[in-house]
Amino acid sequence: MFKRLFKIKKSYYFKILAFTTMISFIPFVMIATYSMYQGSNLSNQIMKDQIANTKKEVLSQKLLYLQKETQNLNTDLHNLENTLRLIQKQAETIYSRPNLTLSNELHVKKGKEGYLWETFDIKHEKTNIFISSISSNVANKTINDLKIAKQLEPLFVQTMKNETMINAVYLSLPSSAWLYYPFLDVEEAISSKKFAPNLRFQDYEFYTVALNPQRKVEWTKPYIWSAKPMGDVTKEDWLISAGAPVYLTTGEFKGMVGLDVPIENITNKLMDVKFSEPNAFAFLIDDKGNFISGQTKAEKIQENSSIMNSAIKNKEGILPITYSNSEAYLLSSSLNNGWRLNFIISESDIVGPIVKSTKAQTNKHMLLFLSHLLVFLLFGIIVLLYMTYRFSRTITQPIDQLTDALRESAAGNFVKELQIEQEDEIGNLAVAFNFMNQKIQELIGELNLKAHQLEDKVLERTKELESANERLVNTNQQLQESEKRRKEFMSQISHDLKTPLTSVREYTEILVNHQSLPETQKKEIMNSILLRSNHIIQLINDLFEMNTDDDGDYVKEVIPFDFLIEQSLNIIAIRSEGSEIEITKNYKKDSLFIFVDPKKMNRVFINILENAIKYSKSNNGEKIKIDIFAYQQNKNLIIKFQDYGIGISQKNKEKIFLPFFREKRTRTEKIQGNGLGLSIVQKIIAAHDGHILVESKVSVGTTITIMLPSVETLDI
Repeated sequence: MFKRLFKIKKSYYFKILAFTTMISFIPFVMIATYSMYQGSNLSNQIMKDQIANTKKEVLSQKLLYLQKETQNLNTDLHNLENTLRLIQKQAETIYSRPNLTLSNELHVKKGKEGYLWETFDIKHEKTNIFISSISSNVANKTINDLKIAKQLEPLFVQTMKNETMINAVYLSLPSSAWLYYPFLDVEEAISSKKFAPNLRFQDYEFYTVALNPQRKVEWTKPYIWSAKPMGDVTKEDWLISAGAPVYLTTGEFKGMVGLDVPIENITNKLMDVKFSEPNAFAFLIDDKGNFISGQTKAEKIQENSSIMNSAIKNKEGILPITYSNSEAYLLSSSLNNGWRLNFIISESDIVGPIVKSTKAQTNKHMLLFLSHLLVFLLFGIIVLLYMTYRFSRTITQPIDQLTDALRESAAGNFVKELQIEQEDEIGNLAVAFNFMNQKIQELIGELNLKAHQLEDKVLERTKELESANERLVNTNQQLQESEKRRKEFMSQISHDLKTPLTSVREYTEILVNHQSLPETQKKEIMNSILLRSNHIIQLINDLFEMNTDDDGDYVKEVIPFDFLIEQSLNIIAIRSEGSEIEITKNYKKDSLFIFVDPKKMNRVFINILENAIKYSKSNNGEKIKIDIFAYQQNKNLIIKFQDYGIGISQKNKEKIFLPFFREKRTRTEKIQGNGLGLSIVQKIIAAHDGHILVESKVSVGTTITIMLPSVETLDI
């Protein structure tokens, strides 16, 4: 592709075309540049006028919005103050005319630090008291005052239900004692250092703010009601409290009532204030300039002394300020209690959309102008190209055809004759090319025919060699597998014969070397020798059974299934004497018949039952349970032996029919066996044209299923 482009650049036709296009393009560029310059100046002037008008309108709307939010917050705080005045009036009434008959006994408990408090089993809708350890000398008088205060409990409960902004209502006495709702676990609060056991109310603003003879409701500054280190303080620990004094009719100061408002609740109210400007935010300060609450972006505003001073001075209205190194506006509105709600709106948030909109409109018109100019320019270029193209094709087309044909021939794609009907030098060149192309195609055809014949012979021979090699590989694998099984077989036989023979030799040496042994010991040794000899004989018989091809020696007859299984169970009962075995029979007597060699099939049943007993004994010494099922299914007789022993792992289920295979855990648990039982069972079942299946789960049990042809289906 790059070579083709390079060739085009070298052509005379391309040079003329490029020069003509450039001369035509220059006037269009000059006109477009001048038009865009004039349009940009006009757009900037329009944008300045729009910014001035829009900024004034937006700030007026935001001030109205601020005043509306101020009124909403005024309403919420006014409701809280009215609620506290109601509690104040009720407290003054009950203390001016005390009636102890209306009060219940207090459940006072003394803490280890000397403070007193009240607790209950059921804490729902309960107030409880606290008396600081510094007031122990006046505890009795304080308890009587708190008994009277208990009459405020229903009012406290109802107040918490009605006012969602508060989290606590309380009455505090000068003796540093209180009645508090909701229930406060004082022990837990003191242990977590929320407050100290020797708390002195006069040291805290929530109490002192109420010490005014005008009996007014006053608000505290934000404070932390916790003794935690500042690093452990969370947003939930910040509060603001309202307090009002309680005076008797005699003018004696009795205490104060108050309620706590978490700063987080006020913040949630402010979070409802929504701005279309992305960087705008709202915050609340008191009449002394203390930061109360604000939206997320206002969290660091209290560190900006310049902004806070401006907020104190600007009680109502709009004030231009500098915030975050950019121009902004501070909008303020005062609440009834002297607090001020403030908005800060960045000038860039107001101006930005106007600038963006104006630039978008300018760009739109510029693009429209350029598109028209481009269409006109494109049309002129197309006309020029077309006229140049029509002239050049009379020369270049025959040359292009010949060049493409040569490339195709070089790639092996021979084309038909070139259709160039010209009686000049180019026409003579095309005739010569057609003759050469024809000769080359004939030679290549002969070579391809011979190559295909040779390829077929090579492919046939290759397939024969691959087949022979595959047979050799399979034969080699079979020989290796046979040799591996032979070695494993001999190793297992040697091990299983060596162990009992060694025991027989040791017991025989004892008899020879100690002929004076008591008769009882001699009898025990002889029994051990006999037991191990029988084990060796049984192993040899099993090996003989495994390696004898005696399928034709089976003497089969029709016999009742229940008769044959009963014989096997009788033998098992004798061999397992002393073991508690419970066998459940799930089949009908005299209803099922099988065509088998009774001796061989008896061997199958005994091997399976002995395995079931053997591998159930390790199951915590419990009673051994075996279920036997037999039933007709289609053309087969199904026999199932189900035990509840140690089970077989999933990965070893397919291996249990291999000679001498035993799971490692059976050896660890010292369960006797040589691993030939199920191999013999599988061989006998196969000789009866049957199948054997195993289902097992570790620690749950094993089910052996035998499928034998039904007597009705056999040609006996």
